[in-house]
Amino acid sequence: MTQSRMSRIAGALIASTLAFVPMAASAQAQTYPNKPIKIIVAFPPGGDIDPVARALGEHFTTAWGHPNVVDYKPGAGAILGTDFVAKAPPDGYTLLLCSIGAITINPGLYAKLPYNVEKDLEPVSLLATTPMVLVVNRTVPATKFDEFLAFARANPGKLTYASAGTGNVTHLTGELFQSATGVKMTHVPYKGSAPALADLLGGHVNLFFNPLPSARGYLKASADKVTPLAVTTLKRSSHLPDVPSLDELGVKGFDVKSWYGLCAPGGTPKDIVQKLNAEVGRALAGTAFPERLRSLGTDPAPSSVEQFTRMIRGETAQWAKIIKDQGIKVE
Repeated sequence: MTQSRMSRIAGALIASTLAFVPMAASAQAQTYPNKPIKIIVAFPPGGDIDPVARALGEHFTTAWGHPNVVDYKPGAGAILGTDFVAKAPPDGYTLLLCSIGAITINPGLYAKLPYNVEKDLEPVSLLATTPMVLVVNRTVPATKFDEFLAFARANPGKLTYASAGTGNVTHLTGELFQSATGVKMTHVPYKGSAPALADLLGGHVNLFFNPLPSARGYLKASADKVTPLAVTTLKRSSHLPDVPSLDELGVKGFDVKSWYGLCAPGGTPKDIVQKLNAEVGRALAGTAFPERLRSLGTDPAPSSVEQFTRMIRGETAQWAKIIKDQGIKVE
């Protein structure tokens, strides 16, 4: 057999193999899903993310007829659960209810992670967003944002702000706020939101950038102890319509939100990712799932795969810069 003939045969074999790959992936997507989907939550049961995962799983069950499982794998700032999904088979049957910390903050916070967000995870869709709320204790001599800002600037380092832990979004929002306004405050990290809230309500710390879902209850119940001065998204929240945004108060372009999304293992066939994205879109266009999200204090936020991917990349760069500029390190 001549060398040229051997080359033609090899080329044909390679071409047929490459042609088979997309055909096989397409066939897999056509039959997907034909068994239960497991949705991994990288936090303990009972948190804000828990009902989002359950509501989405209920929609998938209704749409596809298979019982779906919500599985909890908490630990290490959501790293354990995220890594579990990153290393799962890329077949669309193990998904991650992903959120801001593990996906866009941790890559800049930790020198080494067991997963690479860009390579080991596939963004599927954004689900919901919610602003942070700048909440101050009544020990601060300010009931309006301009009064607060003037006091903070006149007393550098005097005001203390709580966070749910170093590197948490409640911490980094405070760092970004200081960078944007030029004020200097003292960070007081706690081991979780519960002790931070307890000290905020008790007057032991002055302020807290708290995600809106967990802030709504005590803002009403403890209105004599705390005041919401602003939300951190560009526009006001329908859940707190009387509270202005930082952007409208003069901190132009300030836009920080906590969010929930859906991710799959890296290498999941594009057809399956798009099929999941389309089903999430139908869920968010319905009534039951959006109502559930709004009842939690979040806003439904449908997206394409590409939009969600761009958002993740942009936020990752933003948080990495803040972490580097402020020399933030976790123990």
